[in-house]
Amino acid sequence: MPLPEDWRCFDDAERLAQTAKNYICALADEAIRERGEFHLVTAGGTTPNRIYQLLGETARSDWRYWHVYMGDERCLPLDDPERNRTPLKEYWLDKCDIPENQIHYMATELGAEAALQDYQTRLNPELLFDLVMLGMGEDGHTASLFPGHIYAEGCDLLIERNSPKPPPLRLTLSASRLSASREVMKLITGTGKRKALKAWLSGESLPISWISAVEDHQVWIDQAAKPDF
Repeated sequence: MPLPEDWRCFDDAERLAQTAKNYICALADEAIRERGEFHLVTAGGTTPNRIYQLLGETARSDWRYWHVYMGDERCLPLDDPERNRTPLKEYWLDKCDIPENQIHYMATELGAEAALQDYQTRLNPELLFDLVMLGMGEDGHTASLFPGHIYAEGCDLLIERNSPKPPPLRLTLSASRLSASREVMKLITGTGKRKALKAWLSGESLPISWISAVEDHQVWIDQAAKPDF
């Protein structure tokens, strides 16, 4: 089975990361040129970390126009190594001069309910993101949206109380809010993802398949993740 037209397969994860970093920067250039700002939603998990490292090594004069959001976060103490915030800061955001008030971490150290209320004030309901980055777990989950779970509709933010991966308590943007973006880039690497990718391509409804985009939807995988048919 050939891959769909909006899918790209790279030789390895490093080439995917390098290309993704360049693509994100080019998209930022375009957004800043056309609208004066760039609004990016970051992904958790291990696949995006190399991209954050590359961004942290990039010298740009326009970081002040970037606005950075989180797709989801785990309810753990501040700076816990298992939080998505920790590598995001270490690899990238502590190394550039994006204004602090334009970096929107999810304050889950306050507890899920308080973090939801805080993040709701940070989300302009009229804002269309420029780019949403998403990873995918081996079960087909993305952000903190899991297969077989039922989620309320019409919400920007959701509390996941029973994640099958620890910790069970998490805060996540909803599928509809993640889809409110000009572009969505799904980044998937590693042999452990093959089974879920095959299920997705076979038509199974997985959370990764729930997210669309207003203008451009892309799926980037490496050769290791490419399913055999």
